Amino acid sequence: MNASEIFPKAGSRLNRIKIVSRIFRVLIGVIVVMMMLMSAVFFLASVIYLLRYVLGVHQPMPDTLHISFSPHQAYTSPFAIPLSVFLVGALQLCLGGFGLILLNRLFTLYERGVFFKKGNIRCLKFLGLVITGIWLTQTILELMAHQNNLEASGLVYGVLVILIAWIMDEGRKIQEEQELTV
Repeated sequence: MNASEIFPKAGSRLNRIKIVSRIFRVLIGVIVVMMMLMSAVFFLASVIYLLRYVLGVHQPMPDTLHISFSPHQAYTSPFAIPLSVFLVGALQLCLGGFGLILLNRLFTLYERGVFFKKGNIRCLKFLGLVITGIWLTQTILELMAHQNNLEASGLVYGVLVILIAWIMDEGRKIQEEQELTV
């Protein structure tokens, strides 16, 4: 007998997982494109501002344009951003991009029907580390803005994702041991 004949609902469930995974991969792609466009606009605005400054046109940037790295740090000029804030903000942006790459990889594995393998667990562990790293950079940015109302939710979420990955890895090891037992 064929496995699809024994479990006919399994194929429909797998198809639903594939469809949802594909939808999330498309959404992640849209987010990446939007992040790249926003970065390009920021870079272009910085170059234009620098050219105006070099050419002697000291016209301030409009007050409606704000560059924000955290809720308590908003700048109207790209050159008013302190280097330390810019570097931590760039690190946070890179971590976010890496997290999106990991999510895309995870949904690719789900789309292929791979659920409890080493690749998934590795993606989840790194995703937990990325979430924790984003929380850490956000905390550093808030401390640079002299804010004392810090949140630990990002740390909790990151640790929970790492814990879930560890549990999945232990379950995978138990399953492998049971498959080898005769």
